[in-house]
This record gives sequence, C-alpha cells and structure tokens, in this order.
Amino acid sequence: MEKLEQAKTKKKINLENLSENLLVIFLILCPIFDIVSFVFRNTFNTSISPSTILRPIIPLIVLLDIFVKSKKKLRIFLVVLAYGIYALIHLLLFNTANTGFSYSNVVHEMQYVMNYTFMIIILFIYIYVFKDKDKSKLQRAAISSVSIYIASIILSIITNTSSTTYIEGTGLKGWFESGNSISAVLTLSIFVLLSTNDKNYRKIIIGEIIILGIFLCMVIGTRVGLFGFIVALVSFVFAEIVGKLISNDKINKKFVASGIIAILAVVLIVAVVGSNTLERRKHLKEIEGDIVDTSTNSEAHITGSLLEIKQKIDNGQIEDTYMNKAQKKSLLELYDIANKWDISNNDQRIQQLIYNALLVKNQANPLLIIFGNGYMNQYRELVMEMDIPAFLFNFGIIGFLLYFGPFLAIFIYGIYFGIRKIRHIDREYIMYVLGIGLAFAISVFSGYVFFNMSTSTMIAVICALLINKIFSIKQELADVKKKPDKIQKNV
Repeated sequence: MEKLEQAKTKKKINLENLSENLLVIFLILCPIFDIVSFVFRNTFNTSISPSTILRPIIPLIVLLDIFVKSKKKLRIFLVVLAYGIYALIHLLLFNTANTGFSYSNVVHEMQYVMNYTFMIIILFIYIYVFKDKDKSKLQRAAISSVSIYIASIILSIITNTSSTTYIEGTGLKGWFESGNSISAVLTLSIFVLLSTNDKNYRKIIIGEIIILGIFLCMVIGTRVGLFGFIVALVSFVFAEIVGKLISNDKINKKFVASGIIAILAVVLIVAVVGSNTLERRKHLKEIEGDIVDTSTNSEAHITGSLLEIKQKIDNGQIEDTYMNKAQKKSLLELYDIANKWDISNNDQRIQQLIYNALLVKNQANPLLIIFGNGYMNQYRELVMEMDIPAFLFNFGIIGFLLYFGPFLAIFIYGIYFGIRKIRHIDREYIMYVLGIGLAFAISVFSGYVFFNMSTSTMIAVICALLINKIFSIKQELADVKKKPDKIQKNV
C-alpha cells in the first residue's frame, strides 16, 4: 500500500514537471531546429522546412497544459482572443495598403504575425513555468544549447561546408540562415552562461566563452558578434563590481583584473590579427563610390534600385497603381534627407528607418497608425530590419504594445525592482537586466532579433530567469518578515 502511494506521488511530481522538462528540451533543440531549417531550405530551395512544423509542437503542448491546469482560463482566452482580433484587422488593412511596390503578399505578412505571436507564447510559458522553479535546469539547458551551436560551427568549418555570412564571401556562419541572428543568440547566451554559479560547469563555460569569443570577434564578420561579445564581457565586469559594492563584500581584484585583461586582449588581437568584421566594413567603404547619382554627378546617398525608382518618379513613369502618392512622396523626401545628411548608400537600415517614418506621416491614416501599415508592404530594400521601430511603424501602436510591450514591461520592472531592492540584488540580477537591454540595442541597431525564433527564445529565457530572481528575492524578504512573528509566538 505504501509503495502504491509512493508511485502515485512520483507520477504526480513527474506530471507537474512535464512543462518544465519540455521547455528545457525545447531550448536545447533550438540549434538543431535552425540547422535542419537551413539545410532543408537550401537543399530543396523552399521557404518551408520540417522545423516550421516541429518547432511549435512543444510550446503549444506546454500552453495547453497551462490552460488546462490554470484557474484563470477566461483571462488566458481573452488574451489569446485579443491577439487573434488584432491579427485579423492588421491583415485586412495590409490588403488595402498593398501595391505593386510592396515586397510581398498577405500570406507572407501572416507568417510574420504568427511568428511574433508565437514569440509571445514562448515568453509567457517560460515565465509562467519557471517563475518559482529551480532555475539551474534552464541554465544547464542554455549551456547544452550553446555546446550544440559551437560543435556544429566547428564541424561546418572543418568539413568546409560552412555558409558565408555575406554574399561577397566575407565571414563564416556555419549551417545557419542569418549571420546577425546567430551572432545575437550566441551573444545573449553569454549573459546566461556568465550568470551560472554552478561550479561543476565552470570549466565548460570558460571553454565555451573562449570559443565564442574567437568565432564572434574574428570569424563570423558581423558587428553584432564583435561589439556584442565585448559588451558582454564589460557587462560581466561591471555587474561583478556593482554586485560586490551593493553587498559590501570585498571586490576580488584578481577577478576584475582578469576581466579587464580579457577585454583588452580581444581588442588587441582583433587590431593586430584582424577580423572579418573589419574586412566587411572595409569592403563596404570601397564600394560606396560604385553608385553614382546622375542628377548630381556625385556619389549617391541611397541604394541603386531606389535611385532608379526616384528618377522614374521624377519622369512621371510610375503609375499610382504601382506606387501610391504617399509612397512616392516618402521616397522623394528620403532622397532629399539622405543627400542633406550625407548618408552612405550602403546604410540600408537608416534609409529604411527614415522612409518608414516618412510613410506613416504621409499616409496620415489613423487605422494604419493604430494597427500598422504592413511589414511586407514596403519595397524589398525598405523592409525594416530593425525590429522595434518595425513594431511601431509596420504593426502600429497596438502591435507595438502586443509584441514588444511585454518585453519592455519586464525590462522596466526589472530596473524598478532592482532600484527599490538594491541591497538584495547581485551580479546575476544585473546581468539579466543588462542582457535584456543589449537585446533591445541589437534589435534597434541590427535587426531580425525578435523575428528569429531561437534568438527570441533566448531573450524569453533571460526574462524568465530575471522574473525567477525577482520572485526568489520577494520570497526571501517575506520569510525574513515572518521570522520575528514566529519568535514572538514561541516566547
């Protein structure tokens, strides 16, 4: 009888940990999903891969498990309904704003809407499941995930099957689709690795950080990798110093000195040995003069394709069915601003930002401002790579609040709580806040951060670890308050 009760208890515990274990597996599988997606798409020249179908399975199982067990089913249903209604309205408006100038159609736009909705689901389930659980499982899963990334990259380089980061052949990015995305996910994972206090994994973490440093700073060729890695190291040293000052502990001078030496060593090696990132910057500088603006007989300040369209607008060769008045006006204003500000024709991100801001102003449509004018409704070179501005301009105020709002709220609350309970935070807490902050910075200056599922999953994990840390601090403070009461009762 006793054995039967023990078996029932064990089964109950296993069922309670189901979501927890599934999310750990999901994080470990992220690099595998990315590799399968890249290999399949490039082999069969298709936009769909097995990962497209397999990736959502675990999060949806966990969401269903949470919904069944939750006592707040109505609240969850209403939130899901809100996202669904927004998606429907956004896609309907997308069709009204769609022209021949648009990069793609409503099906492609729906893919982005689904991706961002899925991103919010991942954020919710990781926070919900791990808010009061043992965070070491999640940290170990991040270590395992990074190990798979590293192993695959090394194998791709050894077998000479690595894809190049850029079209001209600069940089190596392994079996992954986007250099910026893989740089972002690996850079952000460093914040989790350096926050892990498990001594059993210390040597593995140090080894991973060294390999990541070489790859991100010298091999892949992205600014996200080079500057992101340096920022991660600086953040770690900063968090260690501030954490010790807060707790009135003695600062480990050797530790801090080692961190500073490591940062200086990275800068020195990159400067002396070289980096694919610097090679890429040099190449872009060299080809700036290849595009000439015939109207001024000087170097152009927008891309060649946009310059060609601008000239056709001037000559009245573009019909309103291909480009509406707001689009034409925005492109002409972009041209004037680019010339005035002496913008590089290679700097597509700033051109995208200026054009999309001008388009919202020139459209002057309240519905499009609220629900978005459509991410895929822009010309191919003007589709915004920077996620956060895209949330606001292309998905509207409501889209910005629904997709980016939860991440921003966690970041702001993390800062607020940290200031209020400054005596109780430590290096780990500071690293999580800085990690989220860096994710925002990468999203603005580089882009395709939140859209990439593995990167947004890593951001969700950092957010979940921060909430877990806040929850544990609150629990500790509550326990301290209860102690005097217990002592008084005993007396």
